[in-house]
Amino acid sequence: MFYLEIYKRFISLFIFDIINMGDAMKEIIHNEDNLKQENINNVVKRAKVLIINSNDEFLLAKVNNDIHVVGGHVDKNETDQETIIREVKEETGIDIAFNEEKPFINIKYICKNYPKNNVNTLFSANYYIIKCDLKPDLNNTSLEPGEINGNFKLLYVHKDKAIDMLESSLEVCKNKNVVHDTIDVISEYLKSRN
Repeated sequence: MFYLEIYKRFISLFIFDIINMGDAMKEIIHNEDNLKQENINNVVKRAKVLIINSNDEFLLAKVNNDIHVVGGHVDKNETDQETIIREVKEETGIDIAFNEEKPFINIKYICKNYPKNNVNTLFSANYYIIKCDLKPDLNNTSLEPGEINGNFKLLYVHKDKAIDMLESSLEVCKNKNVVHDTIDVISEYLKSRN
């Protein structure tokens, strides 16, 4: 059996499967300035979740033409799991239970002099996978002003069309790194399924 762990729960009328993709977590590191760990003096953590329904569709968020998976910044004293529960509620309007300990993939950006001179920032995003038939409740979301002004939308995209759709969005998106990360995460997921 490909899944090492599957946890099933009934939550808000749908079955929720947490998928652990194996022991080895893939890591992608972008460090164009070749900074060393001791040069980093600022860390920003994110936790995101690739939600896949029973029709093999990915739930993706679109804001300012940037297409990405659900998730966001890990607040101070918050775990990845708490972040995902909060972000799923804020962006989809649905309460979920989530306790997966191991991310599927981690993507890091190490940026010199960002957001200002003499600040070298490590952006680290852990991505998890959930298989469920989540039906967003857009009347129950708590979107941030930037999401509202950026025409936030949720869309389900079939696994066979996701990469092409994401690649074509690169021409009009505002933050190419966000879209490239989504492409990387979905590509790694699809590779692991073959």
